[in-house]
Amino acid sequence: MKTAAIIAEFNPFHNGHALLIRKAKEELGADRVIVLMSGDFVQRGGPAAADRHVRAKCALLGGADLVLAYPSRYATSSAESFAFRAVDMLDRLHCVDLLVFGSECGDLELLTGAADRIGAEEEDYRERLREGLKKGLSFPKARAEALPEYRSLLRQPNNILAVEYLKALRRTGSTMQPATAAREGAGHHRPSPSGVYASAGALRRLLKEEPDSPQIRETVPEACLPPLLQETAAYGTAEADDWSLILLDRLWRAECAEELAAFEGVTEELANAMFRNRVFCRGFSGFADLLASRNLTRTAVCRAFLHLILGFRKDDGLTGAYCTQVLGFRKEAEELPGRIRENSTYPVLMNLSREAERLSGKERLLLEEELRVSHLYTSVRCLRSGAPFIGEYSRKIVKA
Repeated sequence: MKTAAIIAEFNPFHNGHALLIRKAKEELGADRVIVLMSGDFVQRGGPAAADRHVRAKCALLGGADLVLAYPSRYATSSAESFAFRAVDMLDRLHCVDLLVFGSECGDLELLTGAADRIGAEEEDYRERLREGLKKGLSFPKARAEALPEYRSLLRQPNNILAVEYLKALRRTGSTMQPATAAREGAGHHRPSPSGVYASAGALRRLLKEEPDSPQIRETVPEACLPPLLQETAAYGTAEADDWSLILLDRLWRAECAEELAAFEGVTEELANAMFRNRVFCRGFSGFADLLASRNLTRTAVCRAFLHLILGFRKDDGLTGAYCTQVLGFRKEAEELPGRIRENSTYPVLMNLSREAERLSGKERLLLEEELRVSHLYTSVRCLRSGAPFIGEYSRKIVKA
């Protein structure tokens, strides 16, 4: 049986995601598709619009066979760390044959060439990279400028992640074979949907501002609409500014900039700026706009804020620890969870109340951290919407 894996956020799930799953099965011959999906917070440094259980259900209704939770400490890290940890987790399942990912270019050879050049770290590349950073360019821009033959490729977000996946495959020595599919329709930053394909950002805006828009129904698979619309009707769409008061609390609890620099993604320069300018913080988004600079992207600032809010410290000893939950699976693929649990080198949980007690050490701490993060996400959304709180131990595995 040929098994493919997709690393995703599905924030929210749309026709482009369904197309990628379909291509994995119809064009690449995968019998099963596993998704390693970010939890309640995502890589661009904010909350997912809908919770992970709803997004997992949409993924299954959209064609995926099984959805696993990607721990938030990795799912909210830089592109390089995000890709490496995800690839490493999938590789350690010992049952994945293909790693399938989208890209703007859809050219695996071109992406591999860029990954090889970056991975080789040749002296001329490193020198140009250093020059770009000295000029005040952000790391992504400096890297693109250091490789002029790949400059346009490295300016597009899905291409960047694709390159990082390829680097991670080489770094881990994985036997998973890579495959890419060209992104269809609207680009990542496009403000509105285009045809039957839309960017996730455009859909999040519509769900917030125009939940009855026909464009949502055109760009989201029909089967996925009921759970997505029911979720947003009950809770609204989660936004970074919902966590503004927690950010303010963290900023004002710090007695010096060094305390802020202890958190993941917070550089010394950013810590000083956060501490010095905290009197001007009027909310998560506005403060991110204020502190973003030519050499520090707004996304990097948002990730740093999020790590501060979630309590992800640099020295907590959890980096490299793995543990995941089965969020859901298709009934036609009911053999898949058992096969994964039998072959995986780290815990793959299906019954939290029974299996969590058996964990110990870093794996137990990682699970407790993930549950705390998810409960914080749910609590904030319930506070805003007035909807009832449902804890993770009360959640059931989604079966579609």
